[in-house]
Amino acid sequence: RGLTYSATTTTTAVVIVAITVAVTAFAVDSVDALAPIQSYRVDAVTRWRRAARDGARLKTVDDDDAYTRWFTQRLDHFAPWDARTWQQRYFVNAAFVDALVTTVPEVFVCVGGEGPALTSRAVIDGDVHCAIAVSLAKKRRAYVVALEHRFYGASQPTGDLSTDSLKFLSSAQALEDLAAFTRGELQRAFGVQDDTKIVVFGGSYPGMVAGWFRVKYPHIAYAAVASSAPVRAELDMRGYYDVVGDALREQDIGGSDACYDSVQEAFSFISQALTTSNGRRELELKFNVCPLKNEEKPLDAFGGRDAFAMTIQTLFPAQSNDPSCTLNDDTCMNIAKACSTMEAMDGALDGVALLATMVFGDECLDIDGAESMRALKNETPDPTGEGERQWTWQTCTEFAFFQTCEKESKCPFKLDPPANALESYEWLCRELFDVNVDQIAESVNRTNTRYGADAPGGTRIIYPSGSVDPWIANSVTRSRWLEPAFVVRGASHHAWTHPPKSSDTPAVVDAR
Repeated sequence: RGLTYSATTTTTAVVIVAITVAVTAFAVDSVDALAPIQSYRVDAVTRWRRAARDGARLKTVDDDDAYTRWFTQRLDHFAPWDARTWQQRYFVNAAFVDALVTTVPEVFVCVGGEGPALTSRAVIDGDVHCAIAVSLAKKRRAYVVALEHRFYGASQPTGDLSTDSLKFLSSAQALEDLAAFTRGELQRAFGVQDDTKIVVFGGSYPGMVAGWFRVKYPHIAYAAVASSAPVRAELDMRGYYDVVGDALREQDIGGSDACYDSVQEAFSFISQALTTSNGRRELELKFNVCPLKNEEKPLDAFGGRDAFAMTIQTLFPAQSNDPSCTLNDDTCMNIAKACSTMEAMDGALDGVALLATMVFGDECLDIDGAESMRALKNETPDPTGEGERQWTWQTCTEFAFFQTCEKESKCPFKLDPPANALESYEWLCRELFDVNVDQIAESVNRTNTRYGADAPGGTRIIYPSGSVDPWIANSVTRSRWLEPAFVVRGASHHAWTHPPKSSDTPAVVDAR
């Protein structure tokens, strides 16, 4: 899925893995594999380990009472005759505001999006998306608020995730939610005036929304910070894995040409092994692949081949590269650690197998593609979940962002036939939502026409991007008048929006 599949970032990206496609026709019988949410399983292992290491825990909805508010929002902003409403959640922290001030100062709004549900951390320390907003709020003595995106977290307009309900999930509806919130709830509950300076912040998809909000509502939003915001929708997003390939070569973060070559060699071995029954059994044993409940061989089963490949890809986390990760820290993985491990082994495949052991420990690799499909078809919202089904809907109906790994690209994870084939994403959209490839392409064109792609034409919007973040391929990287953009050398996906750490690189510190 679109915006992250890493272990240390919470903006999540639906990663849909490959399907072998018949040359002249595409039918269910031609499906070789499908594992849409393998990334979440990698996330779950590493996120909980990191939380344990830091002495922290993942917060739940019940933890946020002191900062949590709800307000009444319209279901459909584009149908004035539709009077249906729902309750949208937001968080507010007024602790930084001077009690003697009689007028409302600036308001910093953290925009919610896909991924794990927002918690009160968004307005306390900023969590991974809004630390800049919180830091500036302290300095400017401003309000800081965070608005949860419709259909994610606890903000569920209809109470279900059926296709009929998801028709009310779009970036356009989210922008209207934000306008109604800032001009309605903030004015009613906190005395915000029309001339109060409101600055919107977001990273990844929320960064896209933040930038678009300033473009669409310049009379409401004074400015926007759109971090790592891939504002250009694209059907076949080959640039994503091209950047991953470049990251494996990037010496500033511990990569090298030898590392890239070694990873490419390992996937060549994997590709060959997957073509034979004996080869698949050897891979299952070498990588400790979980057995299936129905006793079918995992790499022979629906979803097996490409779910396996996708899981192995996540061991090379360009999108979530964390420079603070050291070789003896078993709670994290970064490019330097991955490359050091690969280069220390005599065999490339042995290097990848060791990386898998380092990340998963004694846990087996779960590549149950059928279970992944059942999860994506589940129409019951999880108020603390990742929002996999919802984000998949948005990729199928607005952005695509289908990350492919083609033979002629710089992608280091090539298989033959390829994983991440474009047809696999198209099949998934049709299977889940009855959206065909022509409709997807039309949606992508409509999105770019509506928002301007990577030339949105706004003012007072800043677009920072990380040089090793794969989403830079579709982000604004060239400054325009009153629309500055800059690239943070060696940085991953909106690393500067995270709470500051002593291990932050000088480039990330400067970006803040």
